[in-house]
Amino acid sequence: MQNLSISCSLVCLIVLTCAAVVGIFGLCRHQISAVLVTGVMYLLAATFALFTLTIIHFKRAQDRGTRVLDGPEDGVVGGPVPKSVLKARRFITSWSLDFGWGGVTLCALASVAWILLSKIMRFSPIAALIA
Repeated sequence: MQNLSISCSLVCLIVLTCAAVVGIFGLCRHQISAVLVTGVMYLLAATFALFTLTIIHFKRAQDRGTRVLDGPEDGVVGGPVPKSVLKARRFITSWSLDFGWGGVTLCALASVAWILLSKIMRFSPIAALIA
């Protein structure tokens, strides 16, 4: 599950990088389709970030469950593991998880803004006055 989470994170970063390049091109060349594609790419990045955070959430929820004391623990090979060793390993959600959810929200809002920008660029009041 950890490899899947890392893969989703890398896809998210690649999509955000490409969205920045396409968005700059769309704004500089006044290309409405490029601006619309940028909005869709931001929505795709938000989706992959959502997948990443969901995987992390369920992985941490799985680790908080009951543990088998007579099997090998992470990095421990041998007989039964004392409960004092198991209590030493804790998962605490901190600012990074909140930062991630903020990033998902920001990507979704940026997607809406880029799509609205493409709609605004399609209707130009100056062109309507000239024609």
